[in-house]
Amino acid sequence: MISFPKIAYPFLVALVVVCPATFAEDPWKPEDPFAAINGEPIFLGELNLVLVQRVGVDKFNRLDMRVKQAAAALLVRRHLALRALHQQGGEALAAIVDRQMDALENELKRRGSDLSQYAKERLSTEKAVRDDLDFNISWRQYLKSRLTEANLERFFESRKATYGGGRWEVSQIFVSVDPADSEAVQSVHNSLSELVSEIRAADDVNQAFAAAARDHSDSVSAGDGGSMGWVEKDGDLPTKVMQAVRSTKPNEVSDPVLSPLGMHVVLVHQFEEKPIKFSDLSDVAPVRRDAANALLDYLIQTQQDARVSWLIKSLEPPAMDVTSPDAASVGN
Repeated sequence: MISFPKIAYPFLVALVVVCPATFAEDPWKPEDPFAAINGEPIFLGELNLVLVQRVGVDKFNRLDMRVKQAAAALLVRRHLALRALHQQGGEALAAIVDRQMDALENELKRRGSDLSQYAKERLSTEKAVRDDLDFNISWRQYLKSRLTEANLERFFESRKATYGGGRWEVSQIFVSVDPADSEAVQSVHNSLSELVSEIRAADDVNQAFAAAARDHSDSVSAGDGGSMGWVEKDGDLPTKVMQAVRSTKPNEVSDPVLSPLGMHVVLVHQFEEKPIKFSDLSDVAPVRRDAANALLDYLIQTQQDARVSWLIKSLEPPAMDVTSPDAASVGN
């Protein structure tokens, strides 16, 4: 089983903080590999390129190690997906990538530069530039063929509630904690996990939850036993909490969930389905984004037998299963 966290670019940017030990002080060079898939190396030059493109050279040396780990995990996922894309695309895909690479080099020449200088300015290498271009072009071609209107509607139907297909009556227990304080977060998580176990074991879950909310919640709803009324979309509660709501059955209690505000536990009292059609959506961008993420997971799942090795241990992120149940719901 291939394991590492699924972390998106917005997370990388959000974690740009001052770090006392800079990447420039590390003894590694762009030509050094930080990981390998079945012995095929992935080089630091590509990691540098991804980070510089998103935060700029001026902020590059202030990146926290968590950001580097997130980017490293992302690159390993990209290379696993690219293996699958190459297997599907064959020589035709390779020819498209070659043409785009030639176009880039011609444009650089027109500007009085070349690929070597372009890579150097990004603390990278020519190979890393090509690998990055290879993935981006291959991925766009794949999405173009897969994210058809019919497949998007099919994906939407498989998870309709996520996009406004119903509403939930919920209560919550909220504990304020700084997400950046890992020790405090872990302590609150442990305490709430114990509390959740006690609530789930109670004869009357609703009554036990209300009592726990009055005693432990920092929310203004504590006096009402944590009652939040009806919610149906991101924004009614933080996105991570709404995800927990959607995955929790009526009369059940979620595990603790961390949001930018603190730690939450939700009790779903009831769910009411609200009919909604794909054609009713005013904005299909969220569906397209989620479907693209599911497709990426699907490609990675096809490489489950691949062996991932971390050659620079400080860049190895905490393990997490990459399996996604949503991947098969997009045309594949």
